[in-house]
Amino acid sequence: MEHLATVEMVAARTTEEISTADEIALAEAMLVEASAWVRHHGGREWPTMAEAPQVAVAITAAAASRGFMNPAGFDSERSDMSTFNRHPEYAAGTQLTKSEIAILKPFNRRAGVVSVGLSNSDRPAPRSSRRGGPWFDGNGAPTDDSTTKPFPMGVWP
Repeated sequence: MEHLATVEMVAARTTEEISTADEIALAEAMLVEASAWVRHHGGREWPTMAEAPQVAVAITAAAASRGFMNPAGFDSERSDMSTFNRHPEYAAGTQLTKSEIAILKPFNRRAGVVSVGLSNSDRPAPRSSRRGGPWFDGNGAPTDDSTTKPFPMGVWP
């Protein structure tokens, strides 16, 4: 699939010229990663940049430029006379920020996590859940000794 942004867009966001083979390869790798994040959170395939909404293209370029500027994910750097601290969002590579995910949410057709209760009528419920139920008539199956709890037999028709 095609990237949702271009190397030129990443260069414009970083205000750096991306011209060497290593820089182009890094920018391409960040675009692949950022495009995957945007497609995942947007819930759509968007096979080409032309088919994607402009906001998805902008978010892809922003995430790829963050990853390009800090590919190792450092949150701070120190040299002899200076220390440089990055915001945690910029140390996360191409992962999308909470606000970027919220912007993509309307494009997502999926409803999110849904929990559905299931029951298997072929599998009997444990004895402890049956005790005292409306169907238990108080009679139980005979046991070998009187110390074990009776096994409920249910209501006979």
